[in-house]
Amino acid sequence: MVSLSGFFTILYGMLLLSRIYAIANAYTFPVDSATVQMLYVAIILLLATVKNKRYIVSKKITEFKIAIILLIGYLVLFGFVFVNPLMAKYTSSIVLRQGLFLAVVISTALFACRNNLLSEIVTTSFWTVALVLCYQFVTNIGDVAKINVATIFSTSSRTRANFGLGHYNYIGMLCTCEIILGVWLLKLRKKQKAVFWVMALSVVMLLGSASRNAIFSIFVFALFCFYFNLDKYPMKKTYKFLVKLFIGILVLFAAVVGDEGFSIEAILKESNRLTLFQVALPTFFGSTRTWTGLGLASGEIYGRNLTPYKTYWLDNGYIYTLITSGYIGAIIYLALIILCLRTFWLIKKKARVTGTLASATFYMYMFTALFETSLFNGGVLINYLWLPIFLIVLDYKATDNAVPINRKKV
Repeated sequence: MVSLSGFFTILYGMLLLSRIYAIANAYTFPVDSATVQMLYVAIILLLATVKNKRYIVSKKITEFKIAIILLIGYLVLFGFVFVNPLMAKYTSSIVLRQGLFLAVVISTALFACRNNLLSEIVTTSFWTVALVLCYQFVTNIGDVAKINVATIFSTSSRTRANFGLGHYNYIGMLCTCEIILGVWLLKLRKKQKAVFWVMALSVVMLLGSASRNAIFSIFVFALFCFYFNLDKYPMKKTYKFLVKLFIGILVLFAAVVGDEGFSIEAILKESNRLTLFQVALPTFFGSTRTWTGLGLASGEIYGRNLTPYKTYWLDNGYIYTLITSGYIGAIIYLALIILCLRTFWLIKKKARVTGTLASATFYMYMFTALFETSLFNGGVLINYLWLPIFLIVLDYKATDNAVPINRKKV
């Protein structure tokens, strides 16, 4: 008989598999991807109801609940209350996408918290992505010939391979997530040789994608892991401060050169990010909707100038949030970011491994938002991989030798 955790693992793995291919525009399954998400949420709720026939809602406000309130509140405010009439048709599609995304993420996190399934979430995510990467590698093995490490940081001569899955940056970020999930898995469970082999394959495919944003994201994750473990080393405070300062400079350097090599001019010109400051932000500040934003719409809609506002591509999650939802939306997401950073830091003091991994991963997540519209965005895959984990860790009350405690009240 299949256990509860086993059934959940299968269910969650199928959901992730559908999202990976749907977001990559390579979805060929017979069931519509939106239907898959709705079925997943329905089954999770049914499982929760059967297992816990009566729910007792605690009046205590926790970080977990605050995060959920902020996520849902953002969608309600800008999907229904502060809707720009000129953008209504685009906003409605975003509301549907983001609504399904939040339903999946929140139901997953709630179910995992009640049943102590953090380890299962990480394990399922890792092996589902591993299955996809192995399949894409084998079926597109000819792309290996395109790998040229020497040209990765060249703005004109780099060669790239996507191994048959979406954009080069998409496969690159998928590989980055797999490597970091591998680190989580090795820390939370016993070391397995297969995990190392999958991580090695991910490195190869990451180099093939030549995605500098994805490569620097690994670099940022590793730096923060080292930074948060400095206290374990017997060093004088002065030396530790210098090391931390050096790490900060390296992270800043990665943020500056991140996506387009080592030329600031190339960063802005070749990636069209100069338009963020020359076109998009002036359009926003010149509008009458600075507090509530120009309106929710996908980055592609804004990028192709299909809206009444001239912005071009908004390849920055923070600027995208500001322009689409104004000062109010930016404040809501800033509050969510601060909540996560503070909570993960406090958890690190009681559960060093979990707190360090969560903190370093979240800093990596924030780093990627400098180059993509990925900040809590349901149209970006990494949010399906990381947001459930972030929410679960917000509810983390145990030590490194255990997973989140099972609560009688939610």
